Amino acid sequence: MAATSPTLPPTAATSAPAAISSPPEWRPGDRWVYGWTSGSETGTKTVEVVEIREINKVTFYLVRVGDLEHFYTRELQWAGTMREQKVESRMSPPVPWFVWPLEGGRRWTHNATYEDANSKTEIADRFSVVATEMVEVPAGRFNAVKVVRETDRRDVDEYWYAPEVRFYIKWVGRRGDAQFEEQLREYRQAPRLIPGPPSSAPPSTTK
Repeated sequence: MAATSPTLPPTAATSAPAAISSPPEWRPGDRWVYGWTSGSETGTKTVEVVEIREINKVTFYLVRVGDLEHFYTRELQWAGTMREQKVESRMSPPVPWFVWPLEGGRRWTHNATYEDANSKTEIADRFSVVATEMVEVPAGRFNAVKVVRETDRRDVDEYWYAPEVRFYIKWVGRRGDAQFEEQLREYRQAPRLIPGPPSSAPPSTTK
């Protein structure tokens, strides 16, 4: 795949990955564009890595979504948000949306404190890898690992991680009575002068 190609080249279909051994490497300029629906509303969301920053000896990816910058650890754990260089929310410890190796049958829990300007909430989440699937979204067909998050509240998430694009390709979530869905429309990888290690999963079929 050319480093600056906006879409992935077509390849032969293969079975979904059995396990993904390690987190991906993100670089500033990596960008994902999603189409979303929520009830009768629709729109697009752009997610872009803008910086790699060390804070208190911990390395974070700063990822811009709209006018917010999100903090992710190297393991893709979500730690909080910042707006105009001011922290707006934080999760301690960060949310482990993924654990590595990411493989079928794996389960984990997360107990943490979420804090923003309005409240401080204790969080108890349960995660499990429930399937490996070939998933079709507007960006193409991808081998993906499906993860489910359940909570003690009325929040549920189902999301599909594809190693080929280094992030999720589809997300279905519920917050109380409201449901939303996101699907990947475009993935643009930042230029990499030194190629990274080969993917631990077989290639996908993409448009």
